[in-house]
Amino acid sequence: MEKVTSKQNDSSNPEEIDLKPLYARSVVNSLGLGMVNPFLSPYAVELGASSSEMGWFQSLSNLSNNVMQVIWGGLSDRFGRRVPFIVLGGVITAVLWLPMIFVANATQLIFLIAIQALLGSMATPAWTALIGDLVPSLKLGRTSAAINLWASIGSLIATLISGAVMDVVGGTLHQMFFIPFTVAMICGLVSSLVMLRVREKRRKNFSLKRSFTSEIAEIFTHAKKSPDFMRYCMAGATFALFMSISWPLFSITMIKVLKASMLDIALLSVIQMVITIIFQKRFGKLADTIGRKPLLVLFRFSLVTVPLAYAFSPNVYVLMGISTFWGVSMAMGQASMTAYLLDVTPEEQRGRFTAFYNLIIGVTTFIGSLTGGYISDYMIGMFGLVLGLQITYMISMIGRAVGASTYLTLKETLKLEKPAY
Repeated sequence: MEKVTSKQNDSSNPEEIDLKPLYARSVVNSLGLGMVNPFLSPYAVELGASSSEMGWFQSLSNLSNNVMQVIWGGLSDRFGRRVPFIVLGGVITAVLWLPMIFVANATQLIFLIAIQALLGSMATPAWTALIGDLVPSLKLGRTSAAINLWASIGSLIATLISGAVMDVVGGTLHQMFFIPFTVAMICGLVSSLVMLRVREKRRKNFSLKRSFTSEIAEIFTHAKKSPDFMRYCMAGATFALFMSISWPLFSITMIKVLKASMLDIALLSVIQMVITIIFQKRFGKLADTIGRKPLLVLFRFSLVTVPLAYAFSPNVYVLMGISTFWGVSMAMGQASMTAYLLDVTPEEQRGRFTAFYNLIIGVTTFIGSLTGGYISDYMIGMFGLVLGLQITYMISMIGRAVGASTYLTLKETLKLEKPAY
């Protein structure tokens, strides 16, 4: 754990900011999310979801989450507060895990996931902005990597335990998921309350009498004045569109083609997370020394291999082996993506700019996931399950390569302090 020095308006009075609550929130929140997140898509498949329904599963949760982030991010900036949004969003997310135990079909699960994303999304832009508020720019890469490291540790432990518990418990689908959803709810509540210990800087208050449309228009007006930010949004949107085409297919491949158990799914996630944890700190240092762009470019190009591997892996164990490579790439992404986004956003509007970026990603992944779901439904109907999935995976792979190349147009944002002579 660490403390960083934050200089307030009086530069002669530096204040030590305790980051322990942020680390605690990351660990406990990730414990809860790790219990359920890797298994939500398989849960939907086991409930009978088709490819197109899995497209709706992915797209609605992303759109609900990211559209509302514009509003929540704007409110966070206007109130000059981050913590209340993080706490309330976390509590709402936690409470909504409970009814998911009792859903009877995939449609009910999709509805609850969408509502959870819609209301719980208030925490996301506030969390990113809070890190940017408290951490100096030259330490953003290392601090983001460290926070993500502890989050990964919590998620890793929870995912492994959850997969093992579901394998041992067996029984009906709802019996298998009872413990994971309950633990996720408890962890979500605890991680939200921990944030009440954070002392944040109060910022200027703005008028709250603004419509959603005017909010978007204002953010877009400010964003156009930041070409680096707009370039980052365009690169992210292009890649996200094609990346999300394959999202509805992963769980179908795991459950219906590779016949993976919940423990297999847990192990796949855990192996990747372990490798990410091992490399996260060193990539955080690299992001603060050689820059954000090289890591971003390598990260995006490495993800081109994901649909290729899922399309042709003969069994789940091959995927587990390849996931070690993806673990390294995720470490690069976690160390560079948040740091780059915060570098290209003005301090006073980080909440809104972060929300605007997430809105763009949300809209494109909504389109991509739905497109992927319906394309795969059509291809499966024509060519059968395996070949239909493979064709859709190849479309995603080619698009990912095109999207990754757009990151080559980004400018490096790391500004190193010149030594004094």
